[in-house]
Amino acid sequence: MKIAIVGAGGVGGYIGAKLLKNSDHEIGFIARGEHLKAIEKNGLKVIDENEEFTIRPSFITQDPKNLGIFDLVIFCTKSYDLKEAAKNLQNNIDENSYLLPILNGVDHDLTLKELYPNSNILNACVYILSNIKEPGVIKKYGNTFYLIFGSRFLPKENLTFLKELFDKANLKNKLTDKIVFETWRKFLFISSFAVMTSYYQKPMGWIVENKKEELIELLKEIVAVANKKEIPLDETNIQSVLKQAQNIPYESKTSMQIDFEKGKKTELESLCGYIVKEAKILRIKTPVMEKFYKELKKKEIEARL
Repeated sequence: MKIAIVGAGGVGGYIGAKLLKNSDHEIGFIARGEHLKAIEKNGLKVIDENEEFTIRPSFITQDPKNLGIFDLVIFCTKSYDLKEAAKNLQNNIDENSYLLPILNGVDHDLTLKELYPNSNILNACVYILSNIKEPGVIKKYGNTFYLIFGSRFLPKENLTFLKELFDKANLKNKLTDKIVFETWRKFLFISSFAVMTSYYQKPMGWIVENKKEELIELLKEIVAVANKKEIPLDETNIQSVLKQAQNIPYESKTSMQIDFEKGKKTELESLCGYIVKEAKILRIKTPVMEKFYKELKKKEIEARL
């Protein structure tokens, strides 16, 4: 297969490197900036918990238009870059291509379906702690990696070749026919903590210790929106989020919090605004999320001035 990883950051870089290390497929990256230049020159280095290795991709480019049709495209961009990144692949995607977004948020498969209605559209969520340590270097923290993927449009049995691909690469994964539920289950955790750590500019441990009641109210609002959309999140999932948070180091920050601190573009719309807007459409009250969205939107606008 010819496989393109769009975005060579902490997630895309790690997945792509593991695939390259453990397969004979033609695998490359669509990247940009200093990271791209460093990979072109020295390859991509991965620092994992128990190993370090360097791979050289089959191709790395910012402009893929002359690379032909890709059999599989794995999108690992920020959520706000997905649509533009996908549009840039018009020369590389046909009805036989499989498109797999692994991003923060939900419904990214619907975005891709709108752009490429005849292609094979999947969705996924991943549990991993990793980032770009420096241009050309990806560092993964701890031993956590768990990729869950599937499709609301395709039967599960059509995707077993992808499970085999990830299994061979030693990437722990699960192929599911309940991918909508799984993406929302992760969203419940990441949305609530991204929003609250960004609003209070405090780490996750502080949020659990000092704002637990407000956190629970926020989680209930997200669950209410999910339920109205017939996604069966419940109190068990709320308790799971609280338990998961207690197992994370006290000083842990979310990526959106760090983006706010640095004055960078954030995933506010996909992790916060999405719930506010869906709630209005569904006629559900979400006062806690609305409060956070209003103030964080103001902060985001001020950072651009």
